[in-house]
Amino acid sequence: MKKSLLIVGLLMAMSLTASAQYKGFSFGFKVGPSFDWTGSKTGAAINQRTKTGFDVGLVAEYYFAENYAIVTGVNVDFVNGQYKFDDKRNLSAVDSITDYQLGSVDRKFKTTIYEIPLMLKLVTPELGNLPLRAYAQVGGAFGYTQRVKVMDSFSLGDLKDDAYRATDGEYNPFHASLRIGAGAEYTLLETTRVFAGIYFSHDFLNSISRGALVSSNYEKYYAGNKDLGERDLKLNVLQNRIGLEVGVFF
Repeated sequence: MKKSLLIVGLLMAMSLTASAQYKGFSFGFKVGPSFDWTGSKTGAAINQRTKTGFDVGLVAEYYFAENYAIVTGVNVDFVNGQYKFDDKRNLSAVDSITDYQLGSVDRKFKTTIYEIPLMLKLVTPELGNLPLRAYAQVGGAFGYTQRVKVMDSFSLGDLKDDAYRATDGEYNPFHASLRIGAGAEYTLLETTRVFAGIYFSHDFLNSISRGALVSSNYEKYYAGNKDLGERDLKLNVLQNRIGLEVGVFF
C-alpha cells in the first residue's frame, strides 16, 4: 500500500513538474479587427468590396511539449460582406402576372458566427535575452452562423430594399473553415503573457444552404425554375478573412 502511494505521489510530482516546465494549461482572451471578402468555387458570386469586421474570443491552450501546444476556445466573429450574382426577379407590378427577368443583384450582408477553433501551435525558444517568443499555428474552426441579414440592390426594374432583412433558411447555419496564423508573445510575469498576431481564414463549406426542404430566395436563379441543387451553375459563397488579434494569457 505504501509503495503504491509512493508511486502515485512520484507520478503526480512528475506530472506537475512537466506541467510547470511546459506551462500546462493557460487561459486568456483576445480581440481584433478582420477584413472579409467573398470567394466562389463556381464563379457565380463575385466579390464587390472588402469589408471590415470584428472578432472577440476566449482562448485556452495546453502545452503537451515545451514548444508545442493545442489551442482552442470560443470565437465570436462579427462578419460583413458584399458580393454580386445574377438572379431572375419578378418585375411585374401585378402579383398575378409572372414576369421574371434576369438581372444582377448586389448584396450586402452581415452576420455573427460562433465558432470553436482547434489549432496546433508551434512556439520558438526565447529570442535572445528577451522573454519573447514567436509562434505559428494551423488548424480549423467549426461553429454556428446566426441569422444572416442582407440588403439587395437589383439592377433591373425598381426592386430595391431600403433596409436589412432577415433571411431564414437561405444561408447554411453550419460554419467550417481552415485557419493559419503567426505572431509573437511576450512574458510579463511567470504566468502572464501578452501576444499579437495575424491569421488567415478560408471557409470550406458553402454559405448558401442546399437542403431539399429549404425555401431559398434563389428559386429563379439563372436557368428558371430549377431547385437549388439542380442548377447547372450553383450559387457558391465562401468567406475569406484576414484578421489581427491581440490578447493576454494568464
